[in-house]
Amino acid sequence: MKNYCYQLIILGKDFDIREAVINSLKDKVEEIGIDFNHFRIINDENFDEYTDASPSFCIYLGRNEENKQFADVELLKKIVVDASLVLPIVQGSLEDFNQCVPKIISTYNGLAVSDQDKDVKVEKIANNILEAFSLLRKNRRVFISYKRDESTSVAIQLYEALERSGFDVFLDTHSIRPSEPFQDELWHRMADSDVVVLLNTSNFLESMWTTKELAMANKLLLGMIVVSWPDHSIKDHRDAEISFPIQLKANDFNYEGKQLDDNVVDTIIENVESIRARTLAARRDNLISNFMKMAKFRGYAPQLDSYKIISMTKNNEEIVLVPAVGIPNSLNYESSSVFIEEIRKKKYEHVYILFDETCIRDYWLNHLKWLDSSLSVETLSILKVQKWLN
Repeated sequence: MKNYCYQLIILGKDFDIREAVINSLKDKVEEIGIDFNHFRIINDENFDEYTDASPSFCIYLGRNEENKQFADVELLKKIVVDASLVLPIVQGSLEDFNQCVPKIISTYNGLAVSDQDKDVKVEKIANNILEAFSLLRKNRRVFISYKRDESTSVAIQLYEALERSGFDVFLDTHSIRPSEPFQDELWHRMADSDVVVLLNTSNFLESMWTTKELAMANKLLLGMIVVSWPDHSIKDHRDAEISFPIQLKANDFNYEGKQLDDNVVDTIIENVESIRARTLAARRDNLISNFMKMAKFRGYAPQLDSYKIISMTKNNEEIVLVPAVGIPNSLNYESSSVFIEEIRKKKYEHVYILFDETCIRDYWLNHLKWLDSSLSVETLSILKVQKWLN
């Protein structure tokens, strides 16, 4: 798959954001562990290099153009016709959206960037690009861990704020249906989360359940945002693969101490966005390293390519394993299928999704077995690799 590349197309009129997006994307790609040489940056000057045979994502930079003389419209039409994803990014406010972009993308969901929120939006754009290329999960899942009698109002405040920012948030009082087994579903949802926001109140560790949540988050290698109440700290998050501490002060609260100031909420959301890619990369790398160690110990010779895909020979058959973080679903099967054409060219006979079944409920594992029997891609739990290798 050496010739396979990702095309980031940047069209329109720059408003001092283009290089910031590219640099942020480069940093995140390196964090994930992929060589940035697999990415090609395309603009109006080298558009002849664009091909519809490789994955592409287009950013259109729009500024207010009262005369409607938009840049690169013909090139943009080509991208739209090829059904490539397009993200309009406009300067200032979305209220001026139609004055900033050509009619052909006027119905697209766009993003506004101002001088005040440029850094935050650039990071969000970079994550959006990675999601579009299936290098970062589209399901942006956050788990809120808290002690009900100490921080319920803040937990609900963060739940609502994170939901507004496009995250799928787990909060026990809001996310588990009455008919579901509470604890099983809680662990199941934690296993599929990207980041834990831990509300570290004074008696957080005195609860058996919150202590178990902290231990399980560490076991699953989830990234953590540890929000500590004034005059209180925590050391038990030190085992987390990635952890970001936020120490609150007394003036960070309002409404008689029951909610956080909006600026603090924004900081929490920014850091969730920031560590998400690193958390997923760390969990995937852990899957890969554990598999590689077990396979080599058993005398196999697994190879890891630049896309973090494992290939090896087993029983005289060439196989490929695609690591997946969290709970495999139909999207994992679909995204893995992107590689099937290249895989078949190399005559690999089996494609597996490698995952960790820790905390995943039985009904979902049975669902995966059904998918395995129905599709050309199968799942393999890291917990069953030893038996599979034998």
